Amino acid sequence: MGSGAAGMSAAIRAHDLGLDVLVVEKSDRWGGSTAMSGGVCWMGANPSMIAAGLDDNTDDVMTYLRHITEGEVSDDRLRCYVDECLRVFRYYEEHTHVRFDAIAKYTDYYPEAPGGRPGGRSMESRPFDGTQVGEDLRTLRAPHPQSQILGKFGITAGQAQVLLTGGWKAKAFVLWCFFLYALRWPSRRKYGRDTKLYTGNALCARLRRSLQDRDVPVWLNTGVKELVFEDGRAVGVVVERDGVEQRIRAERGVLLAAGGFERNQSMRDRYQRTPITDHWTAANPHNMGDGINMGIEAGAAVDLMREAWWTPTTLVPKSELGWVLVVEKNLPGSIFVDREGKRFSNEAAPYVDAALAMYEADAMPCHMVFDATFRHNYPVGPVAPGYAMPDNRVPRRYRGTFLISAPTLDELADKIGVDAGNLAATVERFNGFADKGVDEDFGRGKSASDRYYGDHRVTPNPCLAPLSKPPYYAIAVYPGDLGTKGGLVTDNSAQVLDVQGQIIPGLYAAGNNSASVMGRTYPGAGGTIGPALTFGFLAGEAAANEREAALAS
Repeated sequence: MGSGAAGMSAAIRAHDLGLDVLVVEKSDRWGGSTAMSGGVCWMGANPSMIAAGLDDNTDDVMTYLRHITEGEVSDDRLRCYVDECLRVFRYYEEHTHVRFDAIAKYTDYYPEAPGGRPGGRSMESRPFDGTQVGEDLRTLRAPHPQSQILGKFGITAGQAQVLLTGGWKAKAFVLWCFFLYALRWPSRRKYGRDTKLYTGNALCARLRRSLQDRDVPVWLNTGVKELVFEDGRAVGVVVERDGVEQRIRAERGVLLAAGGFERNQSMRDRYQRTPITDHWTAANPHNMGDGINMGIEAGAAVDLMREAWWTPTTLVPKSELGWVLVVEKNLPGSIFVDREGKRFSNEAAPYVDAALAMYEADAMPCHMVFDATFRHNYPVGPVAPGYAMPDNRVPRRYRGTFLISAPTLDELADKIGVDAGNLAATVERFNGFADKGVDEDFGRGKSASDRYYGDHRVTPNPCLAPLSKPPYYAIAVYPGDLGTKGGLVTDNSAQVLDVQGQIIPGLYAAGNNSASVMGRTYPGAGGTIGPALTFGFLAGEAAANEREAALAS
């Protein structure tokens, strides 16, 4: 149930171990939240980073995870992920189209923590030619629009850093990308979209191509209505396919891999912090928590339901998706201010912490305030840098609603509803920190993680620059997320556990349908997809092993 990383990973492994597999997807697009994501996988001591000469070992990976999860996740659970994800990686390299490359400079989110690393544990999917999946390309879920350059094409994480620095290299790179994009016109015309896939689209297409090799069917427009149990064991599902109800028997198990409950407002109200709304999320619009609720009805235990893969987001007119501010918040020349016009946190902190800081400070929404220099140099949500999109070319739907501007800080304060005196004092204090290169209040730019998305042309601190050139700008910022983190409690084989801690036979869960192995924290980019691939894979193995045991008896 679900066609994202967890579901397709399970299908591949279960097939290869002799099972007959069916993937069902309730929407008319396959790929789930994975297709909309950055397609990054966090995996310590992975072969790609070792091949690149980056030092790591599984003992340090364990030390790091123990430290950041603060004892809330058992050693046994962490060790399972640390060891098994490497086995999964090797299997995919040898038997599928899935390929990852370590991002050498993408730091862990807490690189200075014991066992942390300054780069390499986050791996991105290699770009992929979408024509290799043929007609199925037409139904691949589109990437998040903010991952597309000018709404046209994707790029890799490494290439994104080139664009952030601006200058002639960035302009030359964009021109080259447009040239290649133009060359793909015949295939774009055929499929109605760009065929060179990056990030999560590339990962999903690689998984789907691997399923095609195995003749594993993926049924779209097929929603699971209920689980079928016999003698306490999950033995199938009732689905509605294209409006027709069917009962499907699954002798060896049902995997719930249908994402979290990001778009279910009643579940968010019941389980999570308030205020909360499904409008702030950047996740798949179809994620309603169906699998989680089915598991609960079957007696499953849940955990981490209060948590999410938090990130600051902003709301863009005419977009159903929140736009994440992973990059903008780190760049020099901007600050977050609360309703009093004061800073309240390190804006460049890992995005899970930056979003939670809004709850802690009761700053919802807060505003990101920046000046003309920032506006000229950097993108802000869907608005390109001023050198490419000056104010008079910003679409009207963004002016004054999304992007607020004023010739002075006092006037900007009035427009966003904060105290003008406080805002002026906050900017003056911050400008002093920028001149010295040290944020004495919140330590912005101290961590290597902060600096990853900084502008290294700016010294002495790539995350700090004064706000001194009018006009001034602001956008509203909310505590959004990339997906919810809580779900069904599972064992190390992804088997769902009931409230007494006992296995519910035949029922499995992975991805954001399950409570995260990462606890309340976020180790680094790809901390969602790495476990989704791994525990989906282990679910396929557990179902196959049970089959072998049944045959032997």
